[in-house]
Parts: sequence; C-alpha cells; structure tokens
Amino acid sequence: MNKEEILAKSVKENIYGDEREKKMRTHRDAFSVWGVIIIGIIIMIIKLSQSESPADIISILFCVSATSTLYEAINTKKKIHIIMTVVLFSLTIYYFYKFCVGLF
Repeated sequence: MNKEEILAKSVKENIYGDEREKKMRTHRDAFSVWGVIIIGIIIMIIKLSQSESPADIISILFCVSATSTLYEAINTKKKIHIIMTVVLFSLTIYYFYKFCVGLF
C-alpha cells in the first residue's frame, strides 16, 4: 500500500469524524437526553401540583428511553435490550393512550 492509498482509506474511514468527534457526539446526545428527562420531571411535578394528568409527559419520557434501548437492541441483539424496548414502547403507548382519552 502506498501513501496515497493509506490516506484515501483514512479519509474514507473518518468521513463522520475522528474518534474524538464521535465520542463528543455521543456525550452530547446523552447530555441532551438528560436535559429532556429533567425538564420532563419538572413539568410533571407542576402538572401534578395543579391536579392535571402528567400522562403526556410520562409518554414522552418513556419514548425517549424506548428509542435509546431500541438503538442498543439493534446493535447488540441482546434479549434483555429487546425485552426492555418492548416494555418501554408498551408503556409509551399506554400513557399516550391515557393522554388521548383525557382529551375527549
């Protein structure tokens, strides 16, 4: 392999960024999910203090968790991740249904 071939291979492998950039994106995504969870819990507490149903916020929080476990289940194909994905999506659907029923 000559110098040009090695350089072309390196450029192709790092099209989505080097290891530092990939790690930074992973941490950014995890950090943003925690932001959604924290603000969701705060809104849920406010809704409960006003005697309102927090089913909408709960369904969003379960959906965030379900999509992350879905990604993990696809990549690892472990039974525990598949089971957790099914459970979390089931809870998402249940609470979204409760929210929709409360609208009518």
